[in-house]
Parts: sequence; structure tokens; C-alpha cells
Amino acid sequence: MVIQHKGSEMRADPAPGAAIEKVEITSFTVDVPNFQRNYKSNIIAGSMVYTPGAVYKRPILMVKITAKDGQTGEYANYGTTGSFDIAAAAAKIAVGNQWHERELIWRSARRACRPGNAYGLSFIDTALWDLAGKAYGASLTTMLGGDRKRVKAYASCHNGDRLDNLPTKEAVSDFFLGLKEKGFKGFKMHSWHEGDKWEEAENVAHMRATLGERTELMLDPACVFDSISDAIFVGRACEEAGFRWFEDPLRPLGVGIAQHKALREALNIPILQTEHVTAPEAKADFFLNGGTDLLRFDIHYDLGITGALKTIGFAESVGTTVEMHGPSPVHRHLIAAMQQTAMYEVANVSPAMDDPSPEIYTCGYSDNVNAIGQDGMLPVPQGPGIGVSYDWDLIRRNTVATQTITLDD
Repeated sequence: MVIQHKGSEMRADPAPGAAIEKVEITSFTVDVPNFQRNYKSNIIAGSMVYTPGAVYKRPILMVKITAKDGQTGEYANYGTTGSFDIAAAAAKIAVGNQWHERELIWRSARRACRPGNAYGLSFIDTALWDLAGKAYGASLTTMLGGDRKRVKAYASCHNGDRLDNLPTKEAVSDFFLGLKEKGFKGFKMHSWHEGDKWEEAENVAHMRATLGERTELMLDPACVFDSISDAIFVGRACEEAGFRWFEDPLRPLGVGIAQHKALREALNIPILQTEHVTAPEAKADFFLNGGTDLLRFDIHYDLGITGALKTIGFAESVGTTVEMHGPSPVHRHLIAAMQQTAMYEVANVSPAMDDPSPEIYTCGYSDNVNAIGQDGMLPVPQGPGIGVSYDWDLIRRNTVATQTITLDD
């Protein structure tokens, strides 16, 4: 084995034909009509909200990895702030390593990306798993040992607003009843931005009364309550209505173990936290110290598929459930391979938005609410790797920035 210099570092020369030779990172946008981020309101505080007549150019990140043996892997989805730069840093770690060395790349890139968030690493890691699946001719579900080909889904709506897109409890239930007719068996409300405990509690009772006793219902206030007493008040309404869980009620971000432990001890309903608590170690700490009953995970926030497997393994060992945050073909695969019965979230839909995912696919993959089966389930992609293909013509037309990382960088 030959040891060669890469900058100031020493690295084992990878086997011929198996090294990652380049990583292409592309930032592009898709148009989201009648929505915009509102930074003018201190109540809405930058959230994407219904804005008639507006067109939000929502940023997407695409990572494509090419190895010397010709294998490629790619992944695209909504990109969070800073994802592009962190993906570039993680790519500099990845090139030169063999494409199967996901764990080594993951560990090294985490260290290289400190102290900032590692969102961009998530895309590198996920693209590497896609590459591996294509190389082995196996779907991600198969690689993970899973057997399910369909996953049970629920619909979650936007935060309510006052512009005739879920402005009242009646509008919320009417919308969900329409989705129930399509086949959905579960529904989650994201609260109104004002965090009025009386309105929230009334909505909880109204959802149960109108949607029926055998419908799975959840509430995610999205961190709108400043007072733990208000959160407990609404949590008790969820408890009385037999909701499946109560999620992220407290400002500002749902990251404090002590306050959520107090919330858990005051309520007799499962608490779902850790959407904003990043990485397997922090999620384990949050659970072990009493801050939550269930764990939230998102491959885009939580270090990709490699991070997911560590979190899921922990959760299964202590007997709790990992609920995936938001839609993604990767989340369908992960749920298909879990021991636990988790539900797939078709997140942030409303009368003004029927598809929460970027419409960037050429393979028929869809999170449109009309894709649900009458059995309340959605299919898991069956092709090799993640099992989706992307509209590269659309990507090129809407590209904002690109960077290619090679061994020379």
C-alpha cells in the first residue's frame, strides 16, 4: 500500500478504480406560487406562509458523486442555510477515499465541518448511499435489510394563517376531511403563529369531533408557546382528545431538556422532540435525560442516512420510535426498514399547496396528496439506490451556483 500526500495530510492510496474522483454541487431553485417567507412579522418570523400572488424561489441542493470506476450517486432536496458551503467542505474530505468508505468520510467530515451545522454533509452521505445501491444493484430498503414496499402516511398542514388558507378550525377540519376521502388515515395540525392556547385547544377538540375516533391525530405547534403553562394547557386538550403525540410546542427551538422533561411529567401523552436537536449523540442525551418520549429525525438536518441508522439503532434498543420529519424518498426507505411502526409525513400541505416536495423528478415519484392510496399508504421506490431520477434540464435552467470538487482541490 502506497502512502501519498494530500495537502498536508497523509492518506492511504485507494484501490484502483474505487476512489471518489469528483463531487459536483449545484444550488438551484424551484418556483413555489402563492407562498413567500415573511420576515416583516415578528410573529411569523421568517416562516414560509401563504402569500397570494407571490412566487417564492425556493433553494434546492443537488450533490452528484462520481468514482473512478464509473459509479455515480446523487441526491437533491430543499437546502437549508449554509448547506452549499458545508457540502463543499465535506466533498473535499470525500474525494480520494473509496466510495464504500461512508463511515470514514462521515466521521472525518463531521470534524472538518465543526463548529457550524453539518447540513451539507447530509447530502454527501446520502449521495454515497445512492451510489452504493446502484453499484450493488439494490434498493436502499434492500441494503438496509427492509421488507416493506409501502409505508403508512399522514398529512400535516401548514401553520394556519388569516388569509383564507386554513384561517379557522372549521377550515382545518374541512381540508383534512377532503384528504381523508383520498385515503389518508392520519393528520397533523401545525398551529397558528399567534399561539393562542384557547384557539389551539378548541381546534384539537374540533379535529377529533369531525375526523372521527379511529383517525390518527397529532399536533405540532412549531414552537409557538412562550409559556410552559400554555403548552401544558394545549397538551391536556390533546391528551383528552386521544392524540397520537404532542410535538415541539415551546419557543424558541425545542432544544431544552429541562423544560421538556417538565412538560412530559405534566402530561399523559407521548411527547415528540428533537427535530431541532442535531445528531445521534444529542438525540440520545435528550431522550436519556427525560426530554422526550419519541425521537424526531430528518436526514437533511441529522447527518444523512449514516446518522439516521445510528439514531434508529439507539431508539430500537431503548424501545422508542423514530418519526421521520417531512417527505423524502429516503425517508420512505428508512421507514420501510425500521422495526418500529413509524408513519411517513406528507408535510406542510394546504388548500393552496398539494405537493410539499420539489417537483424535480422524471421517474413518477411524488408526494402530492393525490398520490395516496385508499389504504392510506405510499409506495417505496424500488429501483437501485434511492430509486429516483432527476430532471436535469430543469436543474440546469434554474441553477444559481455550482462547484466541482476534485483531488486537486
